[in-house]
Amino acid sequence: MAKLILGVWQDKLIDNRNIDESSIEDTFPQLQEFEAGNPVRAFIGWDGFFIFDPDVPVVDMTRAYVEKVQEESCGYCTPCRAGTRIVADRLKKIAGGLGTKEDLLTIRRLAHVIRDTSLCELGHTSMNALLKLMELMPDKFNEPVLNRQPAKRGVYHSIATAPCIEACPAHLDIPSYIDAIKSGNYYESLAIIARRNPLAGICGRVCVRPCEFSCRRSQMDDPVSIKYLKRFVNDQILSYAAARLKPAKAALLTSGKKVAVIGAGPCGLTAAFYLRQKGHMVEVFEELEEPGGMSAIGIPDYRLPRNVISAEVRRMEETGVKFTYGMRIGRDRTLKDLHETYDAVLIAIGAHGNKNIGMSGEEEKPAGYIPGIKFLRDINILHPIGKFERPEGNHAVIVGGGNVAMDCARSAKRLGYPKVSVIYRRTEAEMPADHEEVCDAKLEGIEFLFLTHPKRLEINNSRVAGLTCVRMELSEPDASGRRSPVEIKGSDFLVECDIVIPAIGQVTDFSLFTEDFPIETTKWGTIKIDEETMMTNREGIFSGGDSVSGPKALIDAMSQGLYVAHCIDQYLRGEKIKMPESERIFRLLKTMDLPEPPVDRVGKKPRCPLSTRPVEERISDFNEIEYGYSPEEAIREAERCLRCYRIAMFVTEK
Repeated sequence: MAKLILGVWQDKLIDNRNIDESSIEDTFPQLQEFEAGNPVRAFIGWDGFFIFDPDVPVVDMTRAYVEKVQEESCGYCTPCRAGTRIVADRLKKIAGGLGTKEDLLTIRRLAHVIRDTSLCELGHTSMNALLKLMELMPDKFNEPVLNRQPAKRGVYHSIATAPCIEACPAHLDIPSYIDAIKSGNYYESLAIIARRNPLAGICGRVCVRPCEFSCRRSQMDDPVSIKYLKRFVNDQILSYAAARLKPAKAALLTSGKKVAVIGAGPCGLTAAFYLRQKGHMVEVFEELEEPGGMSAIGIPDYRLPRNVISAEVRRMEETGVKFTYGMRIGRDRTLKDLHETYDAVLIAIGAHGNKNIGMSGEEEKPAGYIPGIKFLRDINILHPIGKFERPEGNHAVIVGGGNVAMDCARSAKRLGYPKVSVIYRRTEAEMPADHEEVCDAKLEGIEFLFLTHPKRLEINNSRVAGLTCVRMELSEPDASGRRSPVEIKGSDFLVECDIVIPAIGQVTDFSLFTEDFPIETTKWGTIKIDEETMMTNREGIFSGGDSVSGPKALIDAMSQGLYVAHCIDQYLRGEKIKMPESERIFRLLKTMDLPEPPVDRVGKKPRCPLSTRPVEERISDFNEIEYGYSPEEAIREAERCLRCYRIAMFVTEK
């Protein structure tokens, strides 16, 4: 286990230097190795440090750290731009055996100025660890000055990060693209987004925005509207390019390799885009007659208009990605055939099947019983062309508490059902659905029955006649802190209804796998892969997205698409598949779960809300609800970003 010798975080000191090593409690065991065979010797970050090796080169470590800070400085303010350069130069002198006591005094004095007067969080936090190290380990800095000897050199791995960047599964450089919006440079902003996210228009509408839940601005007033700023810049550039018929440039084919992607959902689209950018020929095979996967057939147009998806994919086609629609692998073409024809295959088929509730009567599948995924799929495929026939009924009940359940309920309202109810077995606080989706559903007149669980589907003349439900209560928290719903005996009651839509989960269809060409799956109904390489049990066949992780958010599937594109590219080039250093650092930071320093600025500048269509107007059609930001609103919102950049650095043996 990694033994912590000395550490400080948020002024909490852990000093084990005078304790026998055998009595040192194991700390940060997850930091044993940066990667296999490469132990972590120390970590230095925005609010402190942790040292595991007594021989770690402290002076050279701080020199490398401040040089990284200086490299990332935006240059807007003098303390950070010039001050960090001076500090880095003085540390370099000391590490080289040429420093003086005056250099040490200058470093301390400037470090306080940089910390106290910089305009953004990079400057505010960049000197914290240095000042604490100089206070707690003065001999490490004095020795090279007194002895005039160069300090030992170390091996360093560092990134510039921020809470929002770490929270985003794709690790998008959020402060940077917001900064470009603030400057009115929309092309640059979209280019920054496209480095790790090729579906800005889609994400800007339906992302579950984990970045905003980690935004430090919320300590002052409201989190920055990161999601809607992404939508704004995409829509601005898209309308500008469309008006001038400005197509994207086709990427050059440089590798001579061919990749087949099965599925045009978020994971498949993301992987296809970046594989094409890396110089490979890419063909996407999609069972449906249009792209988007669950984002197209599972998300109603009032949240994500179909033309937005089409525009995103059109840009991919312009870069050279080829799409073949109406092609079901396993029916029209075999997986084995693709494996023999292409140099690599990516299975990104998502999870388009519906889970059963497990209540009696469900197996009879009476009229009026409609799986949630099928309900949304029929609406999204047939309703736009006027061929959707609404199932007869007056009261539609949706079972589930996620975003799919909210989409089903709000779509049912738009189809004209007089009464729409949502049944969920826990409380509103435990609902996995986006809070905004729940609030909008309530505004639109949808009823919620919490702590309720369906036990039996009532059937009359082969039609749904109601649901027999039971009241639930939450148990005491278990070891993980989670409270499970427990049935209250004798609390059965009837909910009269004629439409029941289960929306409690999704499953993957593995019919493309055959006995003569099997792919290994897990007991959870997902495709088994090597977590490091994203490869299945069969050489050259990779997988990602919901078919690997189970149903998750769109941005999670996209992040897997980004990573699997990296893995496939290395495989096609004959290289050892290795996790990118930045991704390894992000994963280590997640395991460390370091507390955030408080924000000490004055807020009272709340976020700019989006304008929406009136409720009474929007519940009668499937047109988009939100209007999006104007340029003035977007720039005002972008100015709220605190630019919470900070540097994280690991010291290793090699």
